Amino acid sequence: MISADFPYQTIGAQHMAARRRFGLFDKPGVGKSRQYVRACDLVGARRVMCVVPAAGRSTLVDEFRTTQIMQRRIVLGKSIHDFVAWQNALFDVIVPSYEMAVKWTRYVHEAADPIDAIIFDEGHNLREMSTQRARTLLGDDATGRGGLAQWGVRCWWGTGTPLWNDPADIYTFLRFCGVMPLDREAFIRRYFFSTPKAYGGSRQDPLAPMVPELRALIQNNSICRTMQDVQHYLPPIHVTKMLVDGNSEDVRRLLLAHPGLDKAILKALESGNLAGIKTEHTTTLRRLIGEAKAVPYAQTIVDELKHGLDYAVCFGVHRHTLSTVADYANSHGVRAVLINGDTPPAELDARIKEFKSGKARLFVANIKKAGVVLTLTIAAALDMLESEWAPAANHQAILRVQRLTQMRAVRARFVTLANSFDEAVNQIVADKTAAIAAVEGHAMIAAPA
Repeated sequence: MISADFPYQTIGAQHMAARRRFGLFDKPGVGKSRQYVRACDLVGARRVMCVVPAAGRSTLVDEFRTTQIMQRRIVLGKSIHDFVAWQNALFDVIVPSYEMAVKWTRYVHEAADPIDAIIFDEGHNLREMSTQRARTLLGDDATGRGGLAQWGVRCWWGTGTPLWNDPADIYTFLRFCGVMPLDREAFIRRYFFSTPKAYGGSRQDPLAPMVPELRALIQNNSICRTMQDVQHYLPPIHVTKMLVDGNSEDVRRLLLAHPGLDKAILKALESGNLAGIKTEHTTTLRRLIGEAKAVPYAQTIVDELKHGLDYAVCFGVHRHTLSTVADYANSHGVRAVLINGDTPPAELDARIKEFKSGKARLFVANIKKAGVVLTLTIAAALDMLESEWAPAANHQAILRVQRLTQMRAVRARFVTLANSFDEAVNQIVADKTAAIAAVEGHAMIAAPA
């Protein structure tokens, strides 16, 4: 049964259907997947390729299967066999990961068959033109020529975070839309000035007189709505800090061996100048903190799941830290699924479905691997065991449990190693994450320090 669209979703799909190249920049939670499907319905697109991060494939497949009006046969796109079947018209819609789409592009060139619609979901993954991924999918100059996009009758770019790290990130999208004739260096000279960063390099800040022109270029080629814009208010997210006691001796020794490291990191987080923050010693420090928190956190979350909490999501960064949590839960009577860099692609969707179906109660995942696209609203409790430095990445991850189908207030905790440098870091990151959410229309409330 096809559920009704929200009026703003109909409007978004109509904007997409009217343009060969267009950006859907609605903020996370507004419901971009439905708009992709409806835009395909409006233009009568039968042969469709929707490129998504690997963890989000099943979400797009489910959206097509349950909401499409025009009946299409859909395949997940996990193997070359799926691709060949789609090429031979045994399926109409294929949903590959970015990695698979890059591998298959040469076969698309060989077949030279037009594709009615190509959708690049989480399109900020293509923002850096120098990467093989961007060149293969968008062409060397990001106009589509020579790339997968060349074969798309329509190519749509969707992301809730088009300006991922730097305002100049929007260049690739504008070039893709065919409205930016300048090369990247000339684009930066026209619209930005460089500000030196504390740790070397520079960031691009917009030239005030040029902001209206740049904004017009973006707005004429995309649509962007927040939760407040569409008057759809979700239950609030309460952002808190969870203190755990762990053995922080290794952390203390590393900081003593590298005096000033902690202050430099705090300064970078406060100022937003993050260049150089992932140095060798900083990376080691983050790993040691994560490992110190893993067991005491695992003990706490397992106890909560045994005494009233129904489901929980845990995001982190390091393999050993995440594996420790998942292994502890599974060995103490709480079924947990683990998604990290070692997860075989063939098992990824099965593990996600195991949690979403309620068979597993704890979802333990790498924030980069599973922090976008997914809808995990079976849970209303989420813990950032290890967070990213960039608040936008944490915001995206927290919104996996704050979607249109969430009916409960969400508890999001930044898990913090007590009496350590980690307390100051997480306070800064949590406050900035909550601030971003407030500006973008999500009811996110930061707890007092």
